[in-house]
Amino acid sequence: MTMNDREQIQEVMASYAKYIDAKDYDGIIACFMTDATFTYEGHSVIGRPAIVELIRTAVEPLNGTQHLFANIIVRIEGDTARLTCDCLGQHWRKGVAGGDKFMVGAKYSVQLERDDDGKWKISGGPPYCLT
Repeated sequence: MTMNDREQIQEVMASYAKYIDAKDYDGIIACFMTDATFTYEGHSVIGRPAIVELIRTAVEPLNGTQHLFANIIVRIEGDTARLTCDCLGQHWRKGVAGGDKFMVGAKYSVQLERDDDGKWKISGGPPYCLT
C-alpha cells in the first residue's frame, strides 16, 4: 500500500508527536530536513542537532507527555507544503506545586519539503501560538 502526499505529511506529524512523547531523539531528527528552522517558546534554532537539543531541554524534566494534533489542513505546492493544525499537549511531572499535570493548547503552522529521497520532512516550524 502506498500513501499519497497528504497522508505522508500527516504521518510525519504523527511520528513527530510519537517521538516527542517517547523521548526518541533519533526519531525526532528523522522528521526534519538537515537545515530546518524550529521556533519554540520564543527560541529559534537552525539544524537538526539544535532542534533536538531544544526539544530535549523541554521534555527531559517531565515524567511524560502526550501530544495530539487535530483540525489538520494541508496545502501542497509541488515539493513544498504547509500544514496547520491544533495541538493539545498533556504534560506531567510528579511533585510540582499546584498539580502534577498541565495541558497546553497551541496552533501549529509547519512548512514541509520533499527530501532527495522523496520523503516529506519538516523544514520550518512549528511556529505556534499558545491558546
